[in-house]
Amino acid sequence: MRKLITHGWGVIFGLVLLTGCSSHYYLEGKALENQGEFTAAAQQYERAAKGNKKLEAHEKLAEIYTRLNAHEKAIASMDTLEANGGLPGDMPFEKAETLLALGRYDEAKEMYLWMSEKGGRDATVSESRLIMLSSLDSRQADSINFRLRSVEIISIDEGGAQLVSAAAPFRSGDKLFFTVEKPREYRLRRGVEMQLDNYTGNRLTDLWEAEIVDTTGLQGTIYLLAKPMTSLNTELHDGFVAHQEGDSVGVISMSYVQGKLPLKEMLSKEPGETILKPIQLFNAALKEDSTGLKTWQAGDRMSFCDKRYMFAHPAISPNGNSIYFTSNKPGGYGGMDIWRVDKKGNGWGRPVNCGDVVNSSGNEAFPTMRNADTLYFSSDGHLSMGGLDVVYATKSVSSGGWTELYDRLPHPINSSRDDFGLQLDPVGYGGFFTSDRTGIDALYHFHGFETEVILNIKVVHDRDGSPWPDLGAVLAQNAHGPGKLAMDDMSFVSDNAGKWSVLVDRGANYQVNCLNAFGYIPEPFTAPLDQTINEFTIIVRIPLIIEVGCKDPVACNYEPKALVADDSCTYPGVKFDCDGNCINDKDEDGVCDSDEIPGCTSRHACNYDPTATEDDGSCEYMTCIEAVAADSGPGKTVDLDIHWDYNTTVLRDEDRPGLARFAAYLISNPGYNVLLTSHCDLRATESFNDALSQKRATTILKNLESLGVSEDRLVSFGAGEQFPLNDCGIAECTDEEHQQNRRTTAKILFEDQIIIIHRVAEGQILGKIADKYGVRVWDIKAWNRVSSKKLRVGQELLIYLMEE
Repeated sequence: MRKLITHGWGVIFGLVLLTGCSSHYYLEGKALENQGEFTAAAQQYERAAKGNKKLEAHEKLAEIYTRLNAHEKAIASMDTLEANGGLPGDMPFEKAETLLALGRYDEAKEMYLWMSEKGGRDATVSESRLIMLSSLDSRQADSINFRLRSVEIISIDEGGAQLVSAAAPFRSGDKLFFTVEKPREYRLRRGVEMQLDNYTGNRLTDLWEAEIVDTTGLQGTIYLLAKPMTSLNTELHDGFVAHQEGDSVGVISMSYVQGKLPLKEMLSKEPGETILKPIQLFNAALKEDSTGLKTWQAGDRMSFCDKRYMFAHPAISPNGNSIYFTSNKPGGYGGMDIWRVDKKGNGWGRPVNCGDVVNSSGNEAFPTMRNADTLYFSSDGHLSMGGLDVVYATKSVSSGGWTELYDRLPHPINSSRDDFGLQLDPVGYGGFFTSDRTGIDALYHFHGFETEVILNIKVVHDRDGSPWPDLGAVLAQNAHGPGKLAMDDMSFVSDNAGKWSVLVDRGANYQVNCLNAFGYIPEPFTAPLDQTINEFTIIVRIPLIIEVGCKDPVACNYEPKALVADDSCTYPGVKFDCDGNCINDKDEDGVCDSDEIPGCTSRHACNYDPTATEDDGSCEYMTCIEAVAADSGPGKTVDLDIHWDYNTTVLRDEDRPGLARFAAYLISNPGYNVLLTSHCDLRATESFNDALSQKRATTILKNLESLGVSEDRLVSFGAGEQFPLNDCGIAECTDEEHQQNRRTTAKILFEDQIIIIHRVAEGQILGKIADKYGVRVWDIKAWNRVSSKKLRVGQELLIYLMEE
């Protein structure tokens, strides 16, 4: 009994102590978080989560771990909150983003779908994420147009400096500058050894430089012979020097250590508040010492920087007159944004935000330029595959502003984790970038991959190597691996110099066959994968040619040069000559006069005559047609089962019966008006597809009119490529998926519903169009699946109105 009482009081005392400690840990974590020491704050919140501050602590932990990209830990705290009353505020969206970064796509899709249907501030972004997820399989498949190479860093530092991770490359000629993480300084907090970093708790970054060693012809590993840049590195964060090759001045990003503050500013700070060390931009200069050694040295902080915010990732424009950089300063669109500052006299002007084509409600960072009209950067707010993705924007020649965003760079460039810091090669389409796809930041290199190479075949006499002209042969592709099919044979004849050229697939296996060559044995060969090889030559040595063929002079295919007869002889028939022409065909239509039967030759017409050989124009489609099902009423969309051939506006013959059935239905329901919508696949430009779909919609309208439907009941709309059934991209779509996208549908309108088709004119914006018709911009974007405010001249927009 005494033990029970004693132990009971011990439990009660322990609970009181734990409750008190929990509040203390929570307050200490909050103070550390306010100072920017997020890792240290997370440790205190973890302690607080074991007591009565459990839910408050997990809410803070979820926010901090999300900020630090510690996705697994963030999800654990979010799951705890969800199991104890639900996720607060904006955290459902953050959880969906975290699930996406972890590759848990089905769970992320469910959350995005819920937020999209719910509406609110996260609905638009959720819809874009759903679009991305619908095409994820094709985007994650390795693109045939890109190849990825690993980068191995070899330290050549005399002091033996090593690195843990590498990121943010900057290329200048054959040198590559990049930042590395390595252990720096430690201190004790509550008896636990910790790394010292005011912001994230990660290892502090130093700047390294390396010589690029690439001798494998775009195939193997790239080696970097690297060492720290001791002239620039400090005890805090240090980034690369942005400069143009040959320049002696540049811009460097590094931690800003403030001097002693004025007394008034010191007194205005909260008790216990520390002075933060934000990343800022500094002037840099290339200095030469007495021995002739040139090193970069940091100078003054740039005048437009504000110590209250981050200024990082500088990139100098090709003309040297502008600096692009990343900042969380006020005036942006959310998170980190990309800004530009222009030269003004001997200094710099005021920073300008790059606008909503570049920036989003998420984070945009790591800008880079090689040409003045293209800005590459990384974003988690556009159509991301998860985490940061490499995207690029292009500039309008007329306005000078960023007008188009391209956010569909495929795997292997982008992955489900963070991919950032692209630095393009001086020439060609390739470059270095950073990715944490394996769990730690590392450098990679990608390059464009040409899938075809020029094959030159040279046919020669085996005896003396002289050219063999006018020789017929066959280029055959061999099957090369499980499931690989040989392509159709390509017959050719060598020219007067004994040569022939053709484009072939890289990596495929071929051989040249010459059936009449006596003693010739084909030798298989493989087209090179090496991208530095643009063409290659195969020598075909022929010992002797023996002509084999039909030796009968009365045959159609008599071969007078044949030395050996075969069984290939063919002869003229009763009705046809050797060229396949009718012996008796006065009207020259290719059908023998004795065999011609006039009638309707369309198998889809009501009066189709299977015995007819010549169409007499009598085909009709209405007399045998029954109206479509009665459940097709107002508000319903009818699939007309019309699918267009690529780049045409001609209605297929086999699609006419379905259109006739719909015409019969409209004739029997004279009160129904209809919206006809025609679509294109994702190939060609958007402007071209706008015009093509408009012509297709007009074709359907005119055909329905010819079948007896009044034109004033029909509205035609060219949707271009705005509503694809298969959003699989240009290169990834199969022919069948492209065909499914090329379609026309009909929507039966409500009695009081009015449809306006607005064609966008030069200079028009969504706001003005919405004001013109008295609707909301959001409505126009939803009706037309427009994800941004930019419009194309000639683009058609649906406007739904109701009769007053």
